[in-house]
Amino acid sequence: MSSARDLLAALLLTLATVLGALWLPGVWLHEHVIDQEGFLDVAQPLAEDPEVQRTLSDSAVETLLDDDRIPGWVADQVAPIAQEQAPRITGTDMYATLWDETMADLHEALFTPGEDALGVDLGPVIDELLVSVEEVIPFDIPRPDDATVTLATIPDVPLLNQAATLAPWTPWMGPAALALAVLALAIAAHRRSFLILAGIAGILAGALTCLLADQIGTVVPDSVDRADFIGPIVQAFEVRFAADLMPQGVILLGVGALVAAAGLVLVGLRRRS
Repeated sequence: MSSARDLLAALLLTLATVLGALWLPGVWLHEHVIDQEGFLDVAQPLAEDPEVQRTLSDSAVETLLDDDRIPGWVADQVAPIAQEQAPRITGTDMYATLWDETMADLHEALFTPGEDALGVDLGPVIDELLVSVEEVIPFDIPRPDDATVTLATIPDVPLLNQAATLAPWTPWMGPAALALAVLALAIAAHRRSFLILAGIAGILAGALTCLLADQIGTVVPDSVDRADFIGPIVQAFEVRFAADLMPQGVILLGVGALVAAAGLVLVGLRRRS
């Protein structure tokens, strides 16, 4: 009978270990990737990234100069002025609004099955750009009929859609893991030994969390990590993930070590008595 109780307790501890390892990464993913506000919060500092700013400003200049209604000699005069003025636009409220809209579209595209094109309307940027250009060139320059450009093709990421399905349950994984561990101790015939095992389960969950935080770059598919425009954005999320999860994983590992140590002390006291 005691063997059956210990076997059931071991199964419960195994399940608790799995839930404990998934808990912190799942909550982070829910709060910073699946939730749009959390996603925008992490992406916001990237609006100041020079490489990202250059992508948008260069795209605006190219869209402007590709307009067939602009004669070649006019384009030759406009090009250097536009290229000089374009970086200054990235500090305006208009650029900030454009960035937020683009990131919202990116978030939606990430959770859309199949590949999806990330397009952005650069009309407001071009209008702002031409205001500066026309202060130097004494004639009006036609605005493009369609200033929408494709910044990147968002690859299909089935894992994100699966994670979004499980997201509402992630906050409960930690309490559930704790409840299963307590239930395992209550059922086990050899509770002191299983207290040690419960501590080891916590150590494993913490170690797996730390390992995932350290190796997150290898988990993200290369098709996403190296994609045009979104590559730097994804890498910024990886850095934030590692910075947030590593300390939490260490804490979980430490708690597991304390529980295991307590179990060892109790076993030692019993043998001495």
